Amino acid sequence: MQMKYIFLLVVLILTGDQIFGQTNKDFNVYWNNGLKAYSKDGDFKIKMGGRIQADIMFIRQDDSLNNLFDAHNGVEFRRARIYTSGTIYKNVKFKFQMDFAGGTAVIKDAYLQLAKIPVVGNIRVGNFKEPFGLSMLTSSKNITFMERPLANAFDNDRNLGMMLFNQHLNKRLSWFAGYFYPTDNSGKYQGNKYNLDFRLTGLPIYDVESGYKVLHLGSSYAYQYHDDTEVDFKLRPEAHLAPKYLNLKIDNVTSINEFNAEFLLIYNSFSVEAEYTSSTVMPSSTISSLTNSSYKFYAYYASVSWFITGEHKNYVKSKTFFDRVAPKNNLGKDGGFGAFELALRYSYVDLDNADLNGGVMSDITTGLNWYLNPATKVMMNYVYSNVKNLGKANIFQMRFQIAF
Repeated sequence: MQMKYIFLLVVLILTGDQIFGQTNKDFNVYWNNGLKAYSKDGDFKIKMGGRIQADIMFIRQDDSLNNLFDAHNGVEFRRARIYTSGTIYKNVKFKFQMDFAGGTAVIKDAYLQLAKIPVVGNIRVGNFKEPFGLSMLTSSKNITFMERPLANAFDNDRNLGMMLFNQHLNKRLSWFAGYFYPTDNSGKYQGNKYNLDFRLTGLPIYDVESGYKVLHLGSSYAYQYHDDTEVDFKLRPEAHLAPKYLNLKIDNVTSINEFNAEFLLIYNSFSVEAEYTSSTVMPSSTISSLTNSSYKFYAYYASVSWFITGEHKNYVKSKTFFDRVAPKNNLGKDGGFGAFELALRYSYVDLDNADLNGGVMSDITTGLNWYLNPATKVMMNYVYSNVKNLGKANIFQMRFQIAF
């Protein structure tokens, strides 16, 4: 309830007689998939919005999995967020986002960013996503399937840290470099662990004038220093309410090196997306009881999608990942039915290496997305999950989403 009143207070401030020493005549306030306000001189821009994702899942395991894991049908609020972001005094940007799914309040994004710095370009400080991988960096409100692929088990998501980044050649070449602490959205860490991340992306093809053609290539590297502590990899199928079929714990890990390769091709209504991620775990040379000095695990996925109604994926150069899809005809407007997208994905992860046997799992996911308008989407996924030597599961799930 407190966040509700804070949200209303900010709205009143934005539309009141005075903000940052200016009158309301100096500001324009309007709705564009979120409440926005900007000063006529361009120095101040504010946006407020949120998202609700309500999920339902039905799961059926074969007997071999039933003997090992309890699986139940279920419903949940996958995400329930509210945020504000913007620019103040032209070159200082910020974002603050909270998630209330699960009945608890968690800070997701909380950062400030200094822009237009010579040579460096941008400096971002706070809690935000580490620059690693296309699928992880794409917002959950804009991903093609309800859940990200199995390969994201190696990604770090959000942590507290600092990042430098810049773009060149009309934003067709982008680089990112970050230093983070493993805070896991807690906003606090004390210790010796840290993560170093580097990402480089390029656009050999970017033609949005004659049709819509984009070729995106990218690569990321992450060095994680774990200070001889335990590391675990826990993976469920591409369904958030499903059991975690793979669970690998590794004692006394000194560091982890991760590499990622990204590929994205958009050709009008069709798109192909793929990533490969490898994770090399380095146990302590002095206190670990494992036989090898390093262990390599890997994962990959490939997906295709097609908009039946003629729309296309929305790739944004300044972000280097997907943004929201705008239907040609919104539901209910001039007899429109929105946009429909068909998608197919294959994911694979291998956590077996030498004397570490974390398991192997593959998923085949089919999806049908109905975009009622730019802010509202209904998703339907069928997931066929195969856990090597353990069994198989069939999962059907749906999501009802509004994001603004």
